Amino acid sequence: MFFTLQIYTNLSKEENFPPKDFAECVFLPNFAHRIKDIAYMNSIKTSLLACSLLLSLVCCVSSPEMHQLSPVEQSIILYADQTVDSVCFYTFDSWTVTPQDEWITINGDSHKDIVNDYTKRYYCKVFLTVQPNTTGQTRCGTVLVKSYEYSYSAPFVQLGLLKVSHPAYTVDSYLDDSYVIPKLAHYELIDSAHCLRDSICFTVQNNWTLNFDGEQPEWLDLDSKSGASGKCRVNLTLTPNSDTENGREAKLKLTSGTVSNEIVVRQLPAKKEED
Repeated sequence: MFFTLQIYTNLSKEENFPPKDFAECVFLPNFAHRIKDIAYMNSIKTSLLACSLLLSLVCCVSSPEMHQLSPVEQSIILYADQTVDSVCFYTFDSWTVTPQDEWITINGDSHKDIVNDYTKRYYCKVFLTVQPNTTGQTRCGTVLVKSYEYSYSAPFVQLGLLKVSHPAYTVDSYLDDSYVIPKLAHYELIDSAHCLRDSICFTVQNNWTLNFDGEQPEWLDLDSKSGASGKCRVNLTLTPNSDTENGREAKLKLTSGTVSNEIVVRQLPAKKEED
Protein backbone atom coordinates (compact mmCIF):
# COMPACT_ATOMS: atom_id res chain seq x y z
CA MET A 1 0.00 0.00 0.00
CA PHE A 2 1.35 3.44 -1.02
CA PHE A 3 0.55 6.80 0.68
CA THR A 4 0.80 10.22 -0.93
CA LEU A 5 1.51 13.41 1.03
CA GLN A 6 0.27 16.60 -0.67
CA ILE A 7 1.39 20.08 0.59
CA TYR A 8 -1.13 22.92 0.17
CA THR A 9 0.38 26.43 -0.07
CA ASN A 10 -2.76 28.48 -0.72
CA LEU A 11 -5.23 27.48 1.96
CA SER A 12 -7.10 30.83 1.75
CA LYS A 13 -8.82 29.78 -1.41
CA GLU A 14 -12.21 28.27 -0.62
CA GLU A 15 -12.13 25.97 -3.58
CA ASN A 16 -8.91 24.52 -2.28
CA PHE A 17 -10.07 24.06 1.28
CA PRO A 18 -10.86 21.60 2.39
CA PRO A 19 -9.11 19.53 -0.24
CA LYS A 20 -10.73 16.43 -1.60
CA ASP A 21 -8.16 14.28 0.11
CA PHE A 22 -8.44 16.27 3.36
CA ALA A 23 -9.08 13.14 5.34
CA GLU A 24 -5.90 11.70 3.98
CA CYS A 25 -3.93 14.75 5.19
CA VAL A 26 -5.64 14.99 8.58
CA PHE A 27 -5.19 11.36 9.54
CA LEU A 28 -1.73 10.95 8.11
CA PRO A 29 0.08 12.04 11.31
CA ASN A 30 -1.88 9.45 13.34
CA PHE A 31 -1.06 6.81 10.79
CA ALA A 32 2.58 7.84 10.92
CA HIS A 33 2.51 7.28 14.68
CA ARG A 34 1.00 3.88 14.06
CA ILE A 35 3.82 3.06 11.68
CA LYS A 36 6.28 4.02 14.39
CA ASP A 37 4.38 1.93 16.94
CA ILE A 38 4.33 -1.07 14.64
CA ALA A 39 8.04 -0.67 13.94
CA TYR A 40 8.71 -0.43 17.69
CA MET A 41 6.60 -3.51 18.40
CA ASN A 42 8.38 -5.40 15.68
CA SER A 43 11.70 -4.47 17.20
CA ILE A 44 10.47 -5.72 20.59
CA LYS A 45 9.28 -8.97 19.02
CA THR A 46 12.63 -9.38 17.32
CA SER A 47 14.43 -8.79 20.61
CA LEU A 48 12.19 -11.25 22.45
CA LEU A 49 12.71 -13.87 19.75
CA ALA A 50 16.46 -13.38 19.97
CA CYS A 51 16.32 -13.71 23.75
CA SER A 52 14.18 -16.83 23.44
CA LEU A 53 16.60 -18.44 21.02
CA LEU A 54 19.52 -17.49 23.22
CA LEU A 55 17.77 -18.95 26.25
CA SER A 56 17.07 -22.16 24.34
CA LEU A 57 20.70 -22.43 23.37
CA VAL A 58 21.79 -21.83 26.94
CA CYS A 59 19.36 -24.48 28.18
CA CYS A 60 20.64 -26.97 25.65
CA VAL A 61 24.22 -26.30 26.56
CA SER A 62 23.69 -26.26 30.31
CA SER A 63 21.33 -29.30 30.55
CA PRO A 64 23.04 -31.66 33.01
CA GLU A 65 24.03 -35.13 31.86
CA MET A 66 22.18 -37.89 33.67
CA HIS A 67 24.21 -40.90 34.78
CA GLN A 68 22.87 -43.55 37.07
CA LEU A 69 23.36 -47.20 37.96
CA SER A 70 20.59 -48.50 40.17
CA PRO A 71 20.38 -52.19 41.06
CA VAL A 72 16.96 -53.80 41.24
CA GLU A 73 16.27 -55.64 44.48
CA GLN A 74 15.92 -59.33 43.84
CA SER A 75 16.29 -62.69 45.52
CA ILE A 76 19.92 -63.80 45.52
CA ILE A 77 19.52 -67.17 47.23
CA LEU A 78 19.50 -70.22 45.00
CA TYR A 79 18.96 -73.86 45.82
CA ALA A 80 21.56 -76.44 44.88
CA ASP A 81 19.90 -77.57 41.63
CA GLN A 82 18.87 -74.12 40.37
CA THR A 83 20.92 -73.20 37.30
CA VAL A 84 19.24 -70.05 35.91
CA ASP A 85 19.03 -66.61 37.46
CA SER A 86 19.49 -62.97 36.44
CA VAL A 87 20.85 -59.60 37.52
CA CYS A 88 18.71 -56.50 36.91
CA PHE A 89 19.49 -52.79 37.01
CA TYR A 90 18.64 -49.34 35.60
CA THR A 91 21.11 -47.14 33.73
CA PHE A 92 21.44 -44.30 31.20
CA ASP A 93 24.74 -45.53 29.76
CA SER A 94 26.58 -48.45 28.25
CA TRP A 95 27.15 -51.32 30.66
CA THR A 96 29.12 -54.51 31.25
CA VAL A 97 28.39 -57.50 33.48
CA THR A 98 31.25 -59.77 34.57
CA PRO A 99 30.91 -62.85 36.83
CA GLN A 100 33.65 -63.10 39.43
CA ASP A 101 33.33 -66.86 40.04
CA GLU A 102 33.77 -69.84 37.75
CA TRP A 103 30.40 -71.37 38.62
CA ILE A 104 28.51 -68.34 37.27
CA THR A 105 28.46 -67.51 33.55
CA ILE A 106 26.58 -65.05 31.33
CA ASN A 107 23.71 -66.43 29.29
CA GLY A 108 23.55 -63.87 26.47
CA ASP A 109 25.10 -60.41 26.15
CA SER A 110 27.71 -59.44 28.74
CA HIS A 111 27.71 -55.79 27.60
CA LYS A 112 25.72 -53.27 25.61
CA ASP A 113 26.64 -49.93 24.04
CA ILE A 114 24.14 -47.15 24.73
CA VAL A 115 24.30 -43.54 23.53
CA ASN A 116 23.53 -41.44 26.59
CA ASP A 117 20.24 -39.59 26.46
CA TYR A 118 19.33 -38.07 29.80
CA THR A 119 15.61 -38.42 28.96
CA LYS A 120 15.85 -42.22 28.65
CA ARG A 121 16.63 -44.61 31.47
CA TYR A 122 17.01 -48.25 30.49
CA TYR A 123 15.90 -51.33 32.41
CA CYS A 124 18.47 -54.07 31.89
CA LYS A 125 18.11 -57.76 32.71
CA VAL A 126 21.07 -60.08 32.19
CA PHE A 127 20.48 -63.82 32.44
CA LEU A 128 23.00 -66.00 34.21
CA THR A 129 23.78 -69.71 34.14
CA VAL A 130 24.71 -71.22 37.49
CA GLN A 131 26.31 -74.62 37.86
CA PRO A 132 24.60 -77.08 40.25
CA ASN A 133 26.08 -77.02 43.74
CA THR A 134 27.33 -80.52 44.50
CA THR A 135 29.62 -79.45 47.36
CA GLY A 136 27.04 -80.13 50.06
CA GLN A 137 27.46 -76.67 51.57
CA THR A 138 26.55 -73.07 50.80
CA ARG A 139 28.78 -71.08 48.45
CA CYS A 140 28.88 -67.37 47.65
CA GLY A 141 29.69 -65.56 44.41
CA THR A 142 29.45 -62.09 42.91
CA VAL A 143 28.72 -60.50 39.56
CA LEU A 144 30.37 -57.13 38.82
CA VAL A 145 28.13 -54.58 37.06
CA LYS A 146 29.67 -51.44 35.55
CA SER A 147 28.07 -48.43 33.83
CA TYR A 148 29.67 -45.04 33.17
CA GLU A 149 31.86 -44.38 36.24
CA TYR A 150 29.74 -46.49 38.58
CA SER A 151 29.89 -50.14 39.60
CA TYR A 152 28.52 -52.55 42.15
CA SER A 153 28.89 -56.22 43.01
CA ALA A 154 25.69 -58.26 42.95
CA PRO A 155 25.96 -61.09 45.51
CA PHE A 156 24.73 -64.60 44.81
CA VAL A 157 24.29 -67.32 47.41
CA GLN A 158 23.70 -70.93 46.39
CA LEU A 159 22.74 -73.36 49.11
CA GLY A 160 24.00 -76.90 49.21
CA LEU A 161 20.41 -77.98 49.81
CA LEU A 162 17.61 -79.02 47.53
CA LYS A 163 14.33 -77.20 48.13
CA VAL A 164 12.56 -79.48 50.60
CA SER A 165 9.58 -77.89 52.38
CA HIS A 166 8.81 -80.88 54.61
CA PRO A 167 10.72 -81.72 56.66
CA ALA A 168 12.41 -78.35 57.27
CA TYR A 169 16.18 -78.36 57.34
CA THR A 170 18.17 -78.40 60.56
CA VAL A 171 21.12 -76.02 60.65
CA ASP A 172 24.54 -77.42 61.55
CA SER A 173 26.41 -74.15 61.04
CA TYR A 174 25.73 -70.67 59.66
CA LEU A 175 27.44 -68.78 56.88
CA ASP A 176 28.25 -65.77 59.06
CA ASP A 177 27.45 -64.09 62.36
CA SER A 178 24.07 -62.88 61.11
CA TYR A 179 22.77 -66.44 61.69
CA VAL A 180 20.42 -66.22 58.72
CA ILE A 181 21.89 -68.32 55.91
CA PRO A 182 23.00 -71.88 56.74
CA LYS A 183 26.42 -73.05 55.65
CA LEU A 184 25.78 -76.69 56.50
CA ALA A 185 22.36 -78.22 57.13
CA HIS A 186 20.54 -81.52 56.88
CA TYR A 187 16.99 -82.87 56.62
CA GLU A 188 15.50 -85.01 59.36
CA LEU A 189 11.92 -86.25 59.65
CA ILE A 190 10.99 -87.31 63.19
CA ASP A 191 7.81 -89.30 63.88
CA SER A 192 6.27 -90.74 67.02
CA ALA A 193 6.19 -94.48 67.69
CA HIS A 194 2.52 -94.69 66.73
CA CYS A 195 2.68 -92.51 63.61
CA LEU A 196 1.35 -94.36 60.56
CA ARG A 197 1.64 -91.77 57.79
CA ASP A 198 3.84 -88.86 56.90
CA SER A 199 5.22 -87.26 53.73
CA ILE A 200 8.24 -85.63 52.14
CA CYS A 201 7.51 -82.50 50.05
CA PHE A 202 9.98 -80.81 47.72
CA THR A 203 10.40 -78.74 44.56
CA VAL A 204 13.17 -79.66 42.12
CA GLN A 205 14.45 -78.45 38.76
CA ASN A 206 15.13 -81.88 37.22
CA ASN A 207 13.79 -85.41 37.17
CA TRP A 208 14.22 -86.85 40.65
CA THR A 209 14.68 -90.10 42.53
CA LEU A 210 14.16 -90.93 46.20
CA ASN A 211 15.86 -94.13 47.22
CA PHE A 212 16.92 -95.84 50.41
CA ASP A 213 20.57 -95.61 51.30
CA GLY A 214 21.03 -99.34 51.72
CA GLU A 215 18.30 -101.92 52.16
CA GLN A 216 14.72 -100.82 52.63
CA PRO A 217 13.52 -101.42 56.21
CA GLU A 218 10.30 -103.37 56.79
CA TRP A 219 8.68 -100.61 58.86
CA LEU A 220 8.85 -97.87 56.16
CA ASP A 221 7.42 -97.72 52.65
CA LEU A 222 7.23 -95.00 49.95
CA ASP A 223 4.41 -94.55 47.45
CA SER A 224 6.78 -93.14 44.82
CA LYS A 225 10.51 -93.27 44.20
CA SER A 226 10.91 -91.12 41.07
CA GLY A 227 9.23 -88.39 39.10
CA ALA A 228 9.50 -85.29 36.93
CA SER A 229 10.65 -81.81 37.89
CA GLY A 230 8.37 -79.46 39.75
CA LYS A 231 6.50 -79.58 43.04
CA CYS A 232 6.34 -83.11 44.42
CA ARG A 233 5.04 -85.06 47.39
CA VAL A 234 6.01 -88.57 48.43
CA ASN A 235 3.75 -90.27 50.97
CA LEU A 236 5.30 -92.46 53.65
CA THR A 237 3.68 -95.41 55.38
CA LEU A 238 5.12 -96.43 58.76
CA THR A 239 4.62 -99.41 61.04
CA PRO A 240 4.20 -98.50 64.74
CA ASN A 241 7.30 -98.93 66.84
CA SER A 242 6.57 -101.22 69.78
CA ASP A 243 10.07 -101.02 71.20
CA THR A 244 9.94 -98.99 74.38
CA GLU A 245 13.68 -98.53 74.61
CA ASN A 246 15.01 -97.93 71.14
CA GLY A 247 14.01 -95.74 68.27
CA ARG A 248 14.82 -96.54 64.67
CA GLU A 249 15.85 -94.65 61.56
CA ALA A 250 16.20 -95.00 57.80
CA LYS A 251 18.27 -92.92 55.42
CA LEU A 252 16.88 -91.74 52.09
CA LYS A 253 18.72 -90.06 49.24
CA LEU A 254 16.85 -87.40 47.24
CA THR A 255 18.53 -86.71 43.88
CA SER A 256 17.77 -83.95 41.37
CA GLY A 257 20.10 -83.97 38.38
CA THR A 258 23.62 -84.15 39.79
CA VAL A 259 22.67 -82.95 43.28
CA SER A 260 21.81 -85.34 46.13
CA ASN A 261 20.67 -84.66 49.70
CA GLU A 262 20.23 -87.14 52.52
CA ILE A 263 16.92 -87.22 54.37
CA VAL A 264 16.83 -89.15 57.65
CA VAL A 265 13.50 -90.60 58.78
CA ARG A 266 13.53 -91.28 62.52
CA GLN A 267 10.81 -93.03 64.51
CA LEU A 268 10.88 -92.57 68.27
CA PRO A 269 10.53 -95.45 70.78
CA ALA A 270 7.19 -96.24 72.34
CA LYS A 271 6.59 -94.96 75.85
CA LYS A 272 6.54 -97.55 78.63
CA GLU A 273 3.09 -98.36 79.90
CA GLU A 274 2.42 -97.22 83.40
CA ASP A 275 2.27 -99.98 86.01
